[in-house]
Amino acid sequence: MKFPGSAMLIRWWDGPPVIVLIPSSEPVRIRNKTSPIALQMKIPLGAIRGTPLTKERKQFLAKQGMDPELIARGFVFDVSKTLASQFDRERDASISLAKRCGLNRDDLDKILEAKKKLAVFSPSNRIERLAKKGLEYLLSSFPGKGRTKAAGRPTRITADERQELRERADKLEAAGQNRRDIVSQFSEEYELRPSYIRRILEDAPRNRKTS
Repeated sequence: MKFPGSAMLIRWWDGPPVIVLIPSSEPVRIRNKTSPIALQMKIPLGAIRGTPLTKERKQFLAKQGMDPELIARGFVFDVSKTLASQFDRERDASISLAKRCGLNRDDLDKILEAKKKLAVFSPSNRIERLAKKGLEYLLSSFPGKGRTKAAGRPTRITADERQELRERADKLEAAGQNRRDIVSQFSEEYELRPSYIRRILEDAPRNRKTS
């Protein structure tokens, strides 16, 4: 069947996972309890087979804290034995690989929690933006990805940062520092090409106050 949203395999109990349909048109609550759980989830690739929940299965999921409304609306399905077995094998393989990398289950939970908090963190300044980017690289499966800038247009900075650069440049020039040194300094700080920094300093807004 076609569904306007996505399907996820979810489990925080002992036993087979379930398929939960997440509609794209509205937010849904999957669990109606707030106690800590060991959540396991996966977005499956390709087509998956689901079967309607039995009465006993609905009662079991409700006891585990799954939202009754989600079940009543028909957004939860049982999975085939093949898919449940594959889900377990992938989990066991992930835990085994984590141990080889020196990580235990608590470490994995801390990493997942850190990624959640990092995703919603909103930096208030350039230093925090750089710090967030650094942690994103560190927590990424491919930490080297994204470090090398592609040829062409340089990384953009905000209008507030451009204005800050111009104001700092004015103060440094007033203190006797020459433009070439200022450009080199900002280029290192912001990890931008000198030509781009120079263009920012030259393209001052018309309403910028000049001394």
